[in-house]
Amino acid sequence: MLFQQQQQQHHVEQYVQNRSTAIEAVESTLQELGGIFQQLAQMVAEQRDTVQRIEANAEDIELNINEAQNQLLRYYRNISSDRWLMIKIFLTIIFIFLVMSLVG
Repeated sequence: MLFQQQQQQHHVEQYVQNRSTAIEAVESTLQELGGIFQQLAQMVAEQRDTVQRIEANAEDIELNINEAQNQLLRYYRNISSDRWLMIKIFLTIIFIFLVMSLVG
């Protein structure tokens, strides 16, 4: 009976020791995870500035593209009106040439 009690007590102590080791392993893992999450939070905070700069640059690009499109349209309208002016001048010169050749 004494042997059985000692054996039971040994099993209980071994169980407690195993549980203690398991708890220490879980605590160690939780500490590692805490460190990893801190690093992740720091990286996210660092990336926030980069993302904001990228967003601001994208907005600037959009504004520049719209302004470039407006400038191209303005230039196209200017070229088109110049083209009509050249055609009118050419037709006027031909008309004057025809009138001069018929009169003279």
